[in-house]
Amino acid sequence: MMRHEEFANICQAVGSGAERRVRHIVIHQVGKVIACLPDDTIEVELENGEHKTWSKDNVTLLH
Repeated sequence: MMRHEEFANICQAVGSGAERRVRHIVIHQVGKVIACLPDDTIEVELENGEHKTWSKDNVTLLH
């Protein structure tokens, strides 16, 4: 589960043009964060180009 501070840092970085990748802790998919949404969710793009919306509570940042 991602802390709010870590979520805010990811959103700030993505908003500045940096790339951040996250892993969904339940379904084990990896995606690139493309947008942060107001309800503590993120929009990610999977490797196959598909877009998903994930809750910050279900993701971890890949380093």
